[in-house]
Amino acid sequence: TTAAERAAAVAAPAAAGRELGKVSVALGPPAEQGFWLKSALVTAPGKGRVVTEAGASVAVDLLPGTGGALLSLAAYRALGLDLTSLPEVTVLAE
Repeated sequence: TTAAERAAAVAAPAAAGRELGKVSVALGPPAEQGFWLKSALVTAPGKGRVVTEAGASVAVDLLPGTGGALLSLAAYRALGLDLTSLPEVTVLAE
């Protein structure tokens, strides 16, 4: 991802969005670029936001998933998360 993409993703949200729930995330495949979250909480692709317990947040593409939730490498880095951690995040849909 570019510096501009990262800046846009971590910019303050225009609106809070609708909370889909909380989920523990694991690092997704590093080859899949961009800011995204794959989770069973998501029923249809869309835009949203992921917020950590510490209050850091990043805009992501929400993608339906099965099993454990996966968060992109770019999103992990933007949130300042340890790449080996399994943090709990709140998922918001726009």
